[in-house]
Amino acid sequence: MKRQTHIPFTNFFAFKRSLFFIVVFLFSLVGVASPTDLTPLEKAEKAYDKKLYKEAIATYEGLIKEGYKSYQLYFNLANAYYRNNELGKAIYNYELARKLNPDDEDVRINLGIANGKTIDKINTKENFFVTVVKSNILSTFSTNAWAWLSILCLLLSCGFAFLFFVSRHLAIKRMGFVLVFLGIISTFLSYGLGYSALSAKRQNNYAIILNKDVKIMNEPTLNGVSKFVLHEGTKVNIIENNGDWLLIKIDNGNEGWIKNSSVGVI
Repeated sequence: MKRQTHIPFTNFFAFKRSLFFIVVFLFSLVGVASPTDLTPLEKAEKAYDKKLYKEAIATYEGLIKEGYKSYQLYFNLANAYYRNNELGKAIYNYELARKLNPDDEDVRINLGIANGKTIDKINTKENFFVTVVKSNILSTFSTNAWAWLSILCLLLSCGFAFLFFVSRHLAIKRMGFVLVFLGIISTFLSYGLGYSALSAKRQNNYAIILNKDVKIMNEPTLNGVSKFVLHEGTKVNIIENNGDWLLIKIDNGNEGWIKNSSVGVI
């Protein structure tokens, strides 16, 4: 009868113990290597999830300084600032995100929530309804979308004009003529709105107050007289740039000078 060979118990347990240490060692290597393999964006997201908002802010700001630019980046940075109770900087970055992508619903919602927490409630001197309608119309589409819409209207106008000239039926000719007329109007209207949206996008006429509160002076010097005080998150219109100082105007018509460092230009 043949004798079966078995691994002695002592050797068997030694083998299991060695295998266990090897597995633990490999997992420790993975655990040590993984954080260094994270991209700055992943590090920022991880810090945000852990409620380390200052760390997330520093990482996002570092990416922006390196030249990275996207509405998602500004949106995430704004969320981190909002969670860190820095309302002015949150609104400023929401505005930058909306400027790059005016169609994003999340940006609009979060910006609206942040604006609702601002202290300054300024009554506008101008027609509020007209201002809101104009702003909403211009932000309905991106500038590229307005351009494509004007091209589409022009092509439709050409198609209707062709229908008008080739058709022998009077009713179709009349309908073609009306549609050509409407198409031309739509082309000029969409082109005009697109141009206005592009101009608004390129102009840096607005700024957001970044400090908790800031005095608005009657002249561009710290020795001037304070006219009124604005708080973080308030949106102001830039009238003039005078080096370290900006002449700003708020919706009720009041004007004054503010330090450049106290605002974020949109």
